[in-house]
Amino acid sequence: MHLSADLMSAALMASNEGIVIAELNDFNTPIIFANPAFLQLTGYTCEEILHQECLFLMPLTDDEERKRIHDTLQKRLECSERLRLEGKGRSFYVDFSFRYTEKDGRYSHIICFYKDVTQEEYLKSVLDKVNILYREMSKRLEYTNETDNLTKLKNRGHLSTRGEFLLGAAKREKLRLHAILVDINCFKMLNTIGGATLGDECLIKVADIIRRYFSRSADIAIRMCDDEFVIVCIEDDDQRVYDRVESLRKEVNELKMKDVMGREHDVSVSIGIYSVTPEKSTTIEEMIHNAGQLVFRHNQAPDGQVIHDKLDGHARPFRH
Repeated sequence: MHLSADLMSAALMASNEGIVIAELNDFNTPIIFANPAFLQLTGYTCEEILHQECLFLMPLTDDEERKRIHDTLQKRLECSERLRLEGKGRSFYVDFSFRYTEKDGRYSHIICFYKDVTQEEYLKSVLDKVNILYREMSKRLEYTNETDNLTKLKNRGHLSTRGEFLLGAAKREKLRLHAILVDINCFKMLNTIGGATLGDECLIKVADIIRRYFSRSADIAIRMCDDEFVIVCIEDDDQRVYDRVESLRKEVNELKMKDVMGREHDVSVSIGIYSVTPEKSTTIEEMIHNAGQLVFRHNQAPDGQVIHDKLDGHARPFRH
């Protein structure tokens, strides 16, 4: 179907998409036509852009992208991409493309299309910011809901999420799972002597030490209650767990707490370890209970005697 020149001109003038036509010479590409939509989009007048290079609107990106677009034109390849451009006094986003026309077997003109997508990009930017804020808010809510405000370790609510995940992985892959209960022996004394401030300081220092030894992705450290911490971890070598716990115990043993009178007080902990390759019926609560029973038995033993015990799995208490 052949359209008359007048009809083609009317279509170009009425288009909502910015259109520029330029001649293709050996050394330059002067603009010979721009429709009203392009002039409105860029803020330029016809007189200001006639005979300008067709790519005089440069993308607000790095030099590499500008060079790539020019190379595409020089090689007479087609182009189609989204760009941020600088007009007269304003920047905007467009879906930019260009095509060529032929005459006598050679390219004679280039037609550039500029579809205004500024509003679309603005809305996308707003949605991206909203999504970022939502993720940050979710993280803060998770942090608030599952983190102990004082020690910054996870609280017991975390056991129902991350703890169950570790338990499920250990069951599925037949891995060794360990529940470790850490009880601060001197906590009530510190609270009596130095009040809540000294007790809080002790909790924070012990939590920092626990975090230092149990911070892998396969570890979770929980503050369970006033003077108790629980660690749940996956580790196939039981001895490595015992070694980490012993290092933790020794470091806690070096702590010295000063009361308001300047008097120093030692810190001591009892630690129970319950280790098992979990069966289908194994629960995190059961493992923590068994570790706690070891600590309880140990604290009831005469003369600080160390009790080695085997429940369903393999367990050891530590005390100093």
